Amino acid sequence: MKNRIALKISIIYLVLGFLWILFSDKILLNFTEEYHQLTEIQTYKGWFYVLATAFLLFLLVQREISKKNAIEEKLRKARLKAEESDRMKSAFLANMSHEIRTPLNGIMGFSSLLQEGMYSEEQKKEFIRHIINNGNNLLVLIHDIIDISQLQEKLLDIVEIDFCLNEMMDNIYMNFSEVLLKEQDKKIELIMEKGFSDDAYMVHSDPIRIGQVLTNLLNNAIKFTSKGQVVFGYKQAGNGIEFFVEDTGSGIPKEQLDKIFERFYTTKTLNIGERRFGLGLSISKGLVELLGGKIRVESEVEKGSRFSFFLPLQIISPEEKTV
Repeated sequence: MKNRIALKISIIYLVLGFLWILFSDKILLNFTEEYHQLTEIQTYKGWFYVLATAFLLFLLVQREISKKNAIEEKLRKARLKAEESDRMKSAFLANMSHEIRTPLNGIMGFSSLLQEGMYSEEQKKEFIRHIINNGNNLLVLIHDIIDISQLQEKLLDIVEIDFCLNEMMDNIYMNFSEVLLKEQDKKIELIMEKGFSDDAYMVHSDPIRIGQVLTNLLNNAIKFTSKGQVVFGYKQAGNGIEFFVEDTGSGIPKEQLDKIFERFYTTKTLNIGERRFGLGLSISKGLVELLGGKIRVESEVEKGSRFSFFLPLQIISPEEKTV
């Protein structure tokens, strides 16, 4: 780099000197041929050449230094980005190892107990239930890994259709009502609020991805709420729909709210301890943005949290459907 700059400056200096010597005297002789005047002008001409070339060379060196600094800054940023990428990849793999081991250990452990043949039928059914639950958790984790990878590489497709929003909400409500029936240690009331009183209203978007976001948010709400209420639903807002999930759970410290959408982020508080959020919130944020919306969160420790996301959806009224 330094040799190239030095060569470039030398060539420019030689070219300028050659052109100056070649043409300056010829131009000067067109104005005067008197010896004393030529001698005096030659002195000024020499000084002018020195000053002019010094200024031009200064500009050239400054330009080359600026280019060099810009290249070095790009390389520095690229190096930092690569290091951050490696750090995040290592952290991601470490977290994935932990998340995968947990359900696998459960599956292997209860499978070993079943092989021993020294337990009652009721106990065996309980072991099988734990194996199925851990298997489902592992399957969800695998789907999450695929989704987060596709979101990162921008390979996840959005399939938009006309669908009944109330029907989608009813299905989610039934699924989570069944989940809460199995959660014997939780005293949670699940409440659904619909923005359309008429089921004939339709919207145009991707029902699978919207349902996935709501499911992720509800999973977190139920996970971190031991008693009280979990309310979810939607309402019309401007030129679209605002979806929301509220809970009366442990809440999240305000200073940590801007980080909870990071993969496997863990919040820490004195009263509550650690809370791991896994991949669900990170995927939800990516899906909402892919659908053209924005997700936000409000929370207060020991009072609960409210997650909401707005989507600019086309709403199709019953009258428009008949046209």
